[in-house]
Amino acid sequence: MKIEKKILFYIFLVPIMGLMIGIIGGIYLMNYSNTLSIQEGKKFLEQREIKLQKEKLKTIVHAAINIIKTNSNNIHIINKICSNKKDVYIFIYKVNNINGGKNFATMLLNPNRPDLVGKQIDDDYTDIKGFAFRKEMLKQIRQKGEAFVTYYYKKPNANKIIQKISYFKYYKPLNIIIASGVYLDDISNIISHYENHLHKVNYNIIQKFLIISAFVFLFTIFFTFIISKYILKEFKKYRNTILLNEKKLRYKLYLDELTKLKSRKALVEDIEKEKFKCLVLIDIDNFRNVNQFYGADVGDKYLIKFGELLKQFKKEIKESMILYRIGSDEFVLGIINSNYEKANNIIQKLHTFLNTHKIEIENEFFDCDATIVFSNFPEPLKKSLLALTEAKNTNKSILHYKDISAKQKEKEFLETKKMLKTAIKKEQIIPYAQPIVNSNKEIIKYELLMRIVTEDKVIPPYFLEDAKRAKLYPQLSSIMIDKCFEFIENTDVLCSINIDMLDLIDDNIINKLRTYTKKIQKPVVFEILESESFKNYDIIKQFIEEFRQYGVLFAIDDFGSGYSNYNEIIALKPDYLKIDGSLIKNITISKENLIIIDSILFITNMINIKTTAEFVENEAIFNKLKALGVNEFQGYYFDKPKPLDEFK
Repeated sequence: MKIEKKILFYIFLVPIMGLMIGIIGGIYLMNYSNTLSIQEGKKFLEQREIKLQKEKLKTIVHAAINIIKTNSNNIHIINKICSNKKDVYIFIYKVNNINGGKNFATMLLNPNRPDLVGKQIDDDYTDIKGFAFRKEMLKQIRQKGEAFVTYYYKKPNANKIIQKISYFKYYKPLNIIIASGVYLDDISNIISHYENHLHKVNYNIIQKFLIISAFVFLFTIFFTFIISKYILKEFKKYRNTILLNEKKLRYKLYLDELTKLKSRKALVEDIEKEKFKCLVLIDIDNFRNVNQFYGADVGDKYLIKFGELLKQFKKEIKESMILYRIGSDEFVLGIINSNYEKANNIIQKLHTFLNTHKIEIENEFFDCDATIVFSNFPEPLKKSLLALTEAKNTNKSILHYKDISAKQKEKEFLETKKMLKTAIKKEQIIPYAQPIVNSNKEIIKYELLMRIVTEDKVIPPYFLEDAKRAKLYPQLSSIMIDKCFEFIENTDVLCSINIDMLDLIDDNIINKLRTYTKKIQKPVVFEILESESFKNYDIIKQFIEEFRQYGVLFAIDDFGSGYSNYNEIIALKPDYLKIDGSLIKNITISKENLIIIDSILFITNMINIKTTAEFVENEAIFNKLKALGVNEFQGYYFDKPKPLDEFK
């Protein structure tokens, strides 16, 4: 339910936050754009208004000249016009000296300053800014007969000094200068009115935008609600499909299809969980003879009947135990509560029970003889299978694991430890590369694998468990990482290297991987073994999250062989799933394996994870996997692991 709430939260959050950002951004952009427009408009209007006022001044002055032309005594008419029209202002100088100087002119007319009429005018008079505007006026008149001059002057009836533009025209026949002016605050009032108008328009536009945005916001919430219901419905279907397929997959992985007992994979997981105190392996004697002489159908019926006998035995002795079929003719009893004496008693009863029962198939009766090995450690499965081999070699029907020569096992370990030390000293730890191909059989990747190469043989890594016990694994891993990245730096093909759980908890190895992945600045794949590492899920998750930022891709190796928890695999979001070879090898003849692989592909296709099939040994397997939709392939059908020099 938590994840559904999160999905619902983000479904609403994303569009609503996007819309809110859009609305705020829209208002800001409109306001910013309108501010720029108003500023540009003010500038344009100011320039236009000044131009119009200048034209108006010229018109007034030239009209006054025309009046004076008809009669030089008509100055009183001009004065009367100025008195009647407040927006018409004309003043006239009688020029004494066109070159300027003291008393360069006599004021003949000035409606705003009648006190100056008849008085002498000097050209060195300055405004509040220190500008001698009359000198500038005379300079322009001498050059072109007229002048436009901007200066500061006291405005009539305002009792303040305002910037002013005046137009001066020299009328040579009468040796007079006729002028008119306008104060710029009149222009500013026009522009302020325009600006206020634009601000009102801008406010109205934003108001309408907000009203429309409110409707859009409400519609978005409604639409998001409808969409969220649909998405949640689809998500539930998707999640239920995943859970159903995971359930089916786990059922197929953990149940033997023939006998309906638990499978080998279930046993491996139960051993890791330490579910029982005693492990009992049962190998049917001479089962191959039954298959050879009576056929596979009779053999299958025999195995089914044998499984039923084990169920009957469990019921009769009333002990808590779990039954498994782990191979063709190999079965396992996991005794949950036991000690050596009790387990030995159960084994003796089992041996007697099997010897006193026969299996009837098609009117034929078959013995139930079997070799039994038991351990109360319990030891790892592979060691118990070694004990089973030992029992068969010694012709013993019942063998306790501890009866196997501890001295012999220790001798083998010491020999392996000595071999590993020699290999490290002589630098015999060598990476081999095995190609991984696409559906067109084109090489797209190399997996780099550890080998010990001596003068006379190449040793595959069967020695890793002993290396860990001897505490030599960190050295082996460090050497491999150095040599692998040296090769990766010099190839254009994507490479993958295997990462063990011990690597993930080793700070020196992590630092080395961090240094190399930052340095090469190209993709590399880290393969993490599923069955070994996934009980340390948090460590893996932290490792993946850090190294993704360095361009590392991730593969889950041997998927289907162990834990196979889809929820955690999906949460890690690997780039590749490598399907375990035990599922691949028999795909052309095993319906069970086919169903499991098909289920894996169904999930990986939905969440966009690429799949790689291991152990592709022949063309029939390749064609079958290709038809199912597997993305990548690896196996001896394409090429075996080879020295790196052969792939350069």
